[in-house]
Amino acid sequence: MKKPVIGIMGLTRKTDSVHYVSGEQAFTGSTNVRAILKNGGIPVIIPPAAIAEDAEAALSCCDGLLFPGGEDMTPWYYGEEPLPVIGVFRPEIDDAWLKAGRYALEHKLPMLGICKGHQTLNVLMGGSLYQDLSLQEGKVIQHLQKYNRTYLTHHVEVEEGTRLASIVGAGTLATNSMHHQSVKELGKGLKISARACDGTVEGIEDEEGLIVGVQWHPEDLVDSAPVMNRLFADLVKRCKERM
Repeated sequence: MKKPVIGIMGLTRKTDSVHYVSGEQAFTGSTNVRAILKNGGIPVIIPPAAIAEDAEAALSCCDGLLFPGGEDMTPWYYGEEPLPVIGVFRPEIDDAWLKAGRYALEHKLPMLGICKGHQTLNVLMGGSLYQDLSLQEGKVIQHLQKYNRTYLTHHVEVEEGTRLASIVGAGTLATNSMHHQSVKELGKGLKISARACDGTVEGIEDEEGLIVGVQWHPEDLVDSAPVMNRLFADLVKRCKERM
């Protein structure tokens, strides 16, 4: 069987160099690429402009999709106007990622969402977000860590009987954390698979097995916390089963 092709939703940025004129790049973090390769998949970065132009053509080669971390989610996609606490958001990126998500749902492609990608999948299914964790009720722990991305900074509780539990085990799990937004209203057809001690939604999934989302960054933990590698192994496995 051929290796499954995993489309990684691309981000864009301007180069900043003294040696040549600045230009826009489509990119993803190298740890996303490494995590897919490590588990037998073929990573392919899908530029947002290509999805906006023709999602069918851009994604037809893919057996599954990875939605990585990124900037804040554009609030009007979940029916809100931006509040002063929100960070940078990019409607052109979010529009492309949501188009990709709709394509994946239509074609039954397995998806894994990480941090902003996890939030995007919730919005894809009709859910909403807290534009900043300061808007969440109750006392909130630190979710924007101040150390290396490979560092484990707080714990989540993984719900028994969920797909996430079958991947990383039920109960207490230490994670890294680099976000200031979170899931508010859960999307249709989704269930919560993990929470932090302050109630922050840290994992979501659907019953069909197409969607798995986590709020932390497992791609940066495959060496320091090898259990996180299982999330990528599971994505590749789901893609192989579809193939």
